[in-house]
Amino acid sequence: MNYNNLKDLEDINKTTLLSMFNGILSNIKNISFRKSTCLIKDFPTVCELSYKSYENTEKKRISSTNAHPIIPTRGEIYNAFITEGVGKELSGNHLVIIIQNRNSNIYSDKVTIVPIEGDGQKIKSNYQTKLTNDDLCFGKIDKDPSRIIFSDIMSIDKARLGRRIGKLSDEKIKRLNILLKKHLNL
Repeated sequence: MNYNNLKDLEDINKTTLLSMFNGILSNIKNISFRKSTCLIKDFPTVCELSYKSYENTEKKRISSTNAHPIIPTRGEIYNAFITEGVGKELSGNHLVIIIQNRNSNIYSDKVTIVPIEGDGQKIKSNYQTKLTNDDLCFGKIDKDPSRIIFSDIMSIDKARLGRRIGKLSDEKIKRLNILLKKHLNL
């Protein structure tokens, strides 16, 4: 194809995107209105995060050490945006704890995390544990107490990591290790 100018290409891309989007919408069956609107609302954020991930990959590629530009530390707490999931999967802005090892944190494009939710009064001890500000060596969580949810262990692109909130104390990290091993039956 020969495009006369960039504007023609942008119009074709927008038309193609709109056509694809309409096709997706026509295939949505038995999904709640709330879930549908969340998926649509998250679309610009997903595009922004994808671009941020691409930029991080480029920075890593030109780095002399091949290190990722975002290097979190095990036990640190970050704010992260997790786009709409399926069913009961976690979604939205959540605090997360980095549980991945140091070497992976330096070089990997993704990071393994466990999420934190705000209601620390409703602990289901089989897969949750309480988290308070006393468990941090620095920083502060807004909802004290909160709960760490082991059943939602996941890997996310580092582009999803926002502001660093704090870090768990060494004692809480040791307790976290014990609970993770128990949860995963290791």
